[in-house]
Amino acid sequence: MNNYTMETYEMKREIVNFTKKMTKGLNKTTGNFLLDMQFGISASKSVLISDVARSLKEDIKLSYTIERLCNNLSSLSQEEAIKIKQNYYEEMCKLLPEEPVVILDDTDIAKRYGK
Repeated sequence: MNNYTMETYEMKREIVNFTKKMTKGLNKTTGNFLLDMQFGISASKSVLISDVARSLKEDIKLSYTIERLCNNLSSLSQEEAIKIKQNYYEEMCKLLPEEPVVILDDTDIAKRYGK
């Protein structure tokens, strides 16, 4: 029997831990915004702000949640975005071997005008 509550808790905990690593050195507001966005994108399987806001299931009007997410997204500074990218890069480098092997399979690429 599956324990969906436990699986949901573990997934949310992993998202929280990942967000903490990505927002290291940034303020709490930015961290909470990124946590909401990552959880919302994961839950809704969409990057549309309205879908993300619906998946957060907050006890306020949907339009207020959408407005909050949009305001936070527009107020994200270039320096904060660079810091997030640096933190992400540092975490991913820890997971990759010294010389990673990359395999690309282009057999599924549709070539409309190819022969």
